Amino acid sequence: MLNITENSIKKNVNEKELKAYQEIQGFGATKKFNRIFFVIFALILIVMFLPWTQNVRGMGEVTTFLPSQRPQTLQSPIPGRIQQWFVREGDTVSAGDTIVFISELNNEFFDPEIVMRTKEQLAALEEQIVAYGQKLAAMDDILRAMVQNRDIKLLQTKLRIEADSVEVENNIVRQAQAKLQLDRAKTLLEEGINSQFDFEQRNQAMQEANARYQAAKTRYDNSITDYQAVIADFNEKESKLRSDQFTVQTQRLESQQKAAQLRTRLAGIEVRQGFYFLTAPQRGMITRTYVSGIGENIKEGQALAQLMPLDYQMAAEIYVRPVDLPLIKIGQRAQLEFDGWPAIVFSGWPNTSFGTFPAKVVAVDNVAEGNGYRILVVPYDDEERLWPEQLRFGSGVNGILLLNDVPVWYELWRQINGFPPEYYTGKRGGMDNGKK
Repeated sequence: MLNITENSIKKNVNEKELKAYQEIQGFGATKKFNRIFFVIFALILIVMFLPWTQNVRGMGEVTTFLPSQRPQTLQSPIPGRIQQWFVREGDTVSAGDTIVFISELNNEFFDPEIVMRTKEQLAALEEQIVAYGQKLAAMDDILRAMVQNRDIKLLQTKLRIEADSVEVENNIVRQAQAKLQLDRAKTLLEEGINSQFDFEQRNQAMQEANARYQAAKTRYDNSITDYQAVIADFNEKESKLRSDQFTVQTQRLESQQKAAQLRTRLAGIEVRQGFYFLTAPQRGMITRTYVSGIGENIKEGQALAQLMPLDYQMAAEIYVRPVDLPLIKIGQRAQLEFDGWPAIVFSGWPNTSFGTFPAKVVAVDNVAEGNGYRILVVPYDDEERLWPEQLRFGSGVNGILLLNDVPVWYELWRQINGFPPEYYTGKRGGMDNGKK
């Protein structure tokens, strides 16, 4: 029974009939159970003191980091008619490749030679502007000639005025001498010294002196009148010429305005003709066309096709609950589980998870949407766990935003009491509320 010899009698004994033997066997099973229990208890106790990474979970989808790398809608810049498609769904295009040709619907642009005709109108206006400029230059020459002629006439008249003024002064002197001689002749006549004939001669000389003075004075006044007439005539002609200049200048400005409008129209026509061919703004794939067929009328701004850029930086947008928003910080680590990739996730032990990919937070929205607050994450700098190249825009993602490390027992106690995860990262009030 003790199994101390190789000659065992166990096969010759019916163990079911031996009650004592059954009691001994049961005692051994209990002892074995106790050992297993203590081992499990010890393991649980050890696990309770293992570090546990607190986390915040959220759902979202794959997107791109830059807005220019996200799917964009190619819209018609002008109203028109679909004339020809150059691509189909699934085609890869480069920047500048033609997507569709749009024909014109506006009768204002039906003329096939509209650009050439507009250029001819613009050339005629530019020649007209040049002609106006030449006319203004000719008027300036005329004005300069008038000024020179006025100056010459004024100088001549001024010299004549000076000569007439001297003549008037001389005649005043002669007049005074003739009057003095007439007075002497009168005195001598009254005394009987001179004859009446001599007195009459002196009187006649006085009359002649007065006549010469009046003639000189008249010539002097006429010279002054001529001087003023030259100035008035010049001012009149100058005013008329300047009025004509202003008229020509106004016409020139009007022509320049019309030319500017024609240049704007010409540029608009050339740009509009460039819109007839809708081209790809960047390298990408045509994922969808919204308009089918040939000859279908389209409106300005109507969506024609959707382009998905092929060169992009992958990112993911995750929505978290408002109560978890204060726990999120820029640069915070995260683990992502993508739809279609098998994963074994231990949220509290991210390093032991399989099928998850590292990420970090780069943006946090301040406005809540229907699913919560939007968190944007990008791949973390980990060359060994790069995001899958097969990821596509819009794929579902399950995000785990990693927080502080705490013991397992603390996390269980927190979850049972409904306390929030640890937020502070230092000692405060004598208690360590930071990273364990």
